[in-house]
Amino acid sequence: MQSDAEIRAQYPEYFLTYYTYLRTIRNTARIEHLFQKAYDMYRYLGAEGKDVLDLGAGFGIEALLVAIYGARRVVATEIDHDMVEVGRYLGERMDPPMTNFESKFGDGIAMQFPSESFDGVMTNCVISHVRDLEGFLEEAYRLLRPGGFFFLSDENNSLYLPARFRRRRGWRQMEAEPKGPFFAARLAYIGEHFPQITGNELLESARLTRGLVGKDILDAVREHREFRRITARPAFLYRHPIDGQYPERELNPFWLMRKFGDAGLVPELLPAFFSQKIENNPRQWVKDALRSFCSLWPTLSVYVWPIMRLRGRKPVLTPAARAS
Repeated sequence: MQSDAEIRAQYPEYFLTYYTYLRTIRNTARIEHLFQKAYDMYRYLGAEGKDVLDLGAGFGIEALLVAIYGARRVVATEIDHDMVEVGRYLGERMDPPMTNFESKFGDGIAMQFPSESFDGVMTNCVISHVRDLEGFLEEAYRLLRPGGFFFLSDENNSLYLPARFRRRRGWRQMEAEPKGPFFAARLAYIGEHFPQITGNELLESARLTRGLVGKDILDAVREHREFRRITARPAFLYRHPIDGQYPERELNPFWLMRKFGDAGLVPELLPAFFSQKIENNPRQWVKDALRSFCSLWPTLSVYVWPIMRLRGRKPVLTPAARAS
């Protein structure tokens, strides 16, 4: 095994700090888990010899592995510049360098790829943060070629009850006064547009506009100052006040499947993923049992595991259907 210094010399510090990868690199079970998980995604995407887009790819690790396993072309998009650069670095460090993998900066939904550019579109731990879920799914449908698959994995499955306390505690922390990230951003936003509001009035304005976004915040502040009321009611109390993103929105997988159908995708609930033969302890036996049951009854997955996995297929239209 290489020393820590030798490992740090090979990988960008941002990557190592973000993922604590010095521990992961030395844990062969975790590395094998990552390989198996990416191969499972590759299989459900039907990605062999195909073109794949990863929306919100982070460092692009899953996308890179899908390219290694045999996709013809994989484009990983991400809105964090540092993550994009790390993705490029990792692709270049492969031996030989990955010519079928590209790490690109930008919002994949807004990058205006031509229609039907990809055979597969994948997204991991992204959908619960998306502002416009319906628009996101419609754009995924547009980007897919007929017969292509949209693969979604997200850990904010509302039907897995044990995770609710942790998730909702995270929501409250985003709005903690006065330094919670969402509360502080809204406080600064109101102060910038209403410099005459200070002190307790400013704090009260930030409290009363929780969950509102952008112009709606300003309209609500004006209304409150004039009429001492706010008529706007947010659909969700915990959202970034500037860009409207969700911290970790809880999503019901069956509701999400209906949204797939509304976007034109044929939905399918996939069994939960459990790695195989990587641990020699009772936890592996539990995983093996859960895998067997979830493979037989995929619906069971969303009640016993926090990560939901869905797949949507873009139908192949017959000539008669196209004409109509």
